[in-house]
Amino acid sequence: MATASGTVGPRTASPRHLVAVGAPDRSLRSSIRSAWSEARPAVQIIFQLRLIAVVAVASLDAGAAPRWTAAALCCAGWLCLTWSIYLLNGLADRIEDRVNGSMRPIAQGTLDAGVARRFVTVLACVGMVLCLSAGRPVLMSALVMLALGFLYSVGPAPLKNSVWGVQVAVFGGGLTTYAAGVCAAGTEVTPAVIVFAIAMSAWMGVGGLAKDVSDVDGDRAAGRSTLAMWSERGTCLVIASAAGAICVGFAVSAWALEERLIVPALVLACGAAAIAAFAAVGGSSRRRHARTPYTAFMYSQYGAHTGALCMLL
Repeated sequence: MATASGTVGPRTASPRHLVAVGAPDRSLRSSIRSAWSEARPAVQIIFQLRLIAVVAVASLDAGAAPRWTAAALCCAGWLCLTWSIYLLNGLADRIEDRVNGSMRPIAQGTLDAGVARRFVTVLACVGMVLCLSAGRPVLMSALVMLALGFLYSVGPAPLKNSVWGVQVAVFGGGLTTYAAGVCAAGTEVTPAVIVFAIAMSAWMGVGGLAKDVSDVDGDRAAGRSTLAMWSERGTCLVIASAAGAICVGFAVSAWALEERLIVPALVLACGAAAIAAFAAVGGSSRRRHARTPYTAFMYSQYGAHTGALCMLL
């Protein structure tokens, strides 16, 4: 029998703390942990890296130092916003997550849906207040981000239900995040910032396609329309082609405008190579390793943003 602390065994449990496996734990601390797990910590961290990395890129040729206090407020506010958005997505995706065998707390029933809804509201409000503290331009970016997150998951025609809707949401969310970082830092929008923001937002579009490869059953049950439903191999080729085109465009633009951006461009190239290798393997191997394209996307974007930060050293 499981206890509220997650340990198993009758000798460590008292009746007051016993909870059934799969049932929601009502304690606030446990609910916060579950809500954080639902929001996918790896994704939340990359959003923070995007903000910090774009400030670093904007600082390469800036005449003045960034406003680090405002940037910190922006990061804190953005964390609340993206946490809220991903919790809302977890609420909206319960059907497909269960079909896909997801271990996320809402799908498993260990995070109560009502508690999650309250977290969504509180986090969104706190995020807006923090973003306003960072400046009105940051608040405007936050409003756009929140709208995209809402339109992606809920409403009469959620963006998540179509290929183009997903691309609008992820590309728009990427550009909005980078814009918020630059606005908070108070630096100029240099050509290097534009190239970096567009390339990395386009790379998010690759991730939007890659995640569908392993989620076909759940997406079909939820009534979505994805490329992976049309053709498994065709989707892999589209992902590989898009990744390669983005890397080439990024590298050429970096070489022409800001050679130091070659570092993140090369990291993305490694991710594109891994995706291309996946597309080249046989059908049975692809099905066994369906998460490989998304994993390559995640690792490479972590590396690219870290590489951008290293340019300041």
